[in-house]
Parts: sequence; C-alpha cells; structure tokens
Amino acid sequence: MQKIYRKSINVMIAGMLSFFCAAQIASAGGHGETNAFGFTLIVPEAEVEKVEALLASHREFMKETHSVDGDMQTRLNSYSVIKAAQMVDFTDPSKGMTGNIIYILSEHYETPDGLNKHLEAGNSWEDIGSMMEVMMTYGVAMGVGEKISAMNR
Repeated sequence: MQKIYRKSINVMIAGMLSFFCAAQIASAGGHGETNAFGFTLIVPEAEVEKVEALLASHREFMKETHSVDGDMQTRLNSYSVIKAAQMVDFTDPSKGMTGNIIYILSEHYETPDGLNKHLEAGNSWEDIGSMMEVMMTYGVAMGVGEKISAMNR
C-alpha cells in the first residue's frame, strides 16, 4: 500500500512540475523563445551519494533520449552539472564551508521544440519521481527560459 501511495505522490509531483514548466514556457515572462532549463540544489553532505546517483541516472537518460548532433529542431546544444561546496559566506572564504553541496544543472536546446520534447520524454523516465522529490526537497531555484549568452569551443 505504501509503495502505491509513494508512486501516486511521485506522479503528482511530476505532473505539478510539468504544469509549472509548461505555464512558464507559455508565458515565458513576455519572451517567446524558451529553449533552456535549469535548477539549483543545495544538498546536505549526508545525501550527496543519493543525489549524485540520481544525477548519473539523469545523464544516462539524457544520453539515451537526446541528440547533440541530430535534427536541429530538437537538438540539445549543451548539458552540464556543476558541483561546488557551499561557503558560509561567499564574499569571505575564511568563514569556511557549510557542509552542503551545491549542484547546478543546465540544459540548452537549439529551439523551444527541443525543450518541449525533453519535457515530454522526461515524463517517461523511470527516475522522474525521485528527481521531483529531490527537487522539491533540495531545490532553491528552477527556471525555464531563454539562453542569452554562451561561449563554446
């Protein structure tokens, strides 16, 4: 029974995130070229292994379902995850670290169609419920928007 309840909660959370992403894409803050997605997590050190396993699973999902050199309309231009220790005060490193880890995940697509295809594919990823749970627990920022600057090799 608890397994069914947990699955229902995960589906509900995934649905809510999809709704909020779609709403943000639709309104796009007055902009019509929403082709990027990202979020930031602040994770306690005790949960890092679990979160990194989930991020590795997400990377595999991305590799299996997204193309970086295929159809330009749906192509993924960049995907990155940045990891950094959280400072107590980033303006004064002498104050030390909090013990938390910051993760910043960023995805940029050639067109809004690529981002929409990603959101559709994400709903069938086996770990979407776990990702939603992690985002709801440790997320401090999430946004769907437009890439405004890049420097690539």
